Amino acid sequence: MTRFSGMLAYLAVVIACTAAMGVVPGPGRQWIFLLLAILNVIAVTLLVRRAPPGDRAPFVQLGLGTGWLVVNAVLATLGQDRWVVAADVVLAVSNLHLLAAAVLLVLRRARNDLGGLIDAAVTAIVIAALTWTLLLQPRLDQAGVPLLLQVNLLASVLLLSGVLGVLIRVARIARPRPAPLVLFAGAVLCDLLGYVAVAGATGAVTAQTTAPREMFFLLGYALLGLAALHPDAPRLARPGPVPPDRLFTGRVIVLTAAVTVVPFVSGVREILGVRGDAALLTVGNLLIVGLVAFRVARLARQREEAGRQLRHQATHDLLTGLPNRAALWARLDAGLARERLAGRPSVILLFCDLNGFKQVNDRLGHLAGDRLLAEVARRLRSTGLYTARYGGDEFVLVGDDPDQGPAADRMTALLRAALAEPVRIAGEEIRIGAAAGTVLSTGGLNADELIRRADQAMYDDKATRRAA
Repeated sequence: MTRFSGMLAYLAVVIACTAAMGVVPGPGRQWIFLLLAILNVIAVTLLVRRAPPGDRAPFVQLGLGTGWLVVNAVLATLGQDRWVVAADVVLAVSNLHLLAAAVLLVLRRARNDLGGLIDAAVTAIVIAALTWTLLLQPRLDQAGVPLLLQVNLLASVLLLSGVLGVLIRVARIARPRPAPLVLFAGAVLCDLLGYVAVAGATGAVTAQTTAPREMFFLLGYALLGLAALHPDAPRLARPGPVPPDRLFTGRVIVLTAAVTVVPFVSGVREILGVRGDAALLTVGNLLIVGLVAFRVARLARQREEAGRQLRHQATHDLLTGLPNRAALWARLDAGLARERLAGRPSVILLFCDLNGFKQVNDRLGHLAGDRLLAEVARRLRSTGLYTARYGGDEFVLVGDDPDQGPAADRMTALLRAALAEPVRIAGEEIRIGAAAGTVLSTGGLNADELIRRADQAMYDDKATRRAA
């Protein structure tokens, strides 16, 4: 009970305010909104204090947004026309802070679902654009609302719709579904419905209207305060689940339709002889096309990155990250082709096999063996020589130097130096050596023959060391 005591006290105030809405005349209802706005500032301030320092950014923006709502409510209580316009501007500033809070919250909670969030925002904005042009804008034209105020109102409606879309997306993929997130989404929905209801009737959002229409805003204020006071609200900034980002056919259709819906609607209006919607053509197109372009660009980057990863996986060993056999053969073929063009041999091949690796595997386990291979690969890579994992505990180093003999000696010395220090595995210091066989290209050998001869030289070196 104590966990929700703040919410229950706030809910009691909301119920009293709701009852008062039916009996208090129009100017008096603005004082009710001022009271709730002040209570919301207090609730969000407490939320900022409860949240961990690293998670406070979204809630600070939420606090700024609710603070501007207090200013909006104060201007609305003045009751004069010139203050109504100023209050609408302040409300737009408040919405920008609330938008920033929602964006920061969503990016923290669903940072790896950016594609899904954009799709949800675009879908919600398209629905809002259609609602605007079919229901709201004709009424604003009839009321003689200036174009600048229409643009301001449309921008607020579209931004709120986008925020609502992404909040619904985050709530849908969350398991379990956080109650504060659902309350926040409900607050945005009520705010959006209030915009449509009040602006459609009066041409302004802050103008006085009937109590039933203002109830949308009252409910939005109430849900926002309840969300901020909920005990789980500070956890909203924690990362949530990550759904796969797949571009299904349905999403492609939605994105395509989103780009064409505003020009299509505007064209139909012109054909029917209805005055064009300049606000929707500017604000709507800018917002929708910008989001879709960003989504397409992100998909292109993801496709490029996926292709790069596939190419890397096809040519590199998964355990050590070194080039694999396929990459080794390509490197050798390229080197042999270059030396044939130059007219003199330059390729040096060093084939090495680790000594004692099987004993490490048998005694300490395969995980320890994998760690040993990864450390050996790191050391060989640090020599600066082209190093490939041939298979198992076998590695191949490739050099390219016309002065082959001294270059081969340097490669062998680098190999011995890299393996000289013991490797600490599973709490033990393990000394690992290697048998090595070196082959110099003669200008007439192919890659297969070089590998075969180097492999044989390695086995000869192993046999010699055993005999010694």
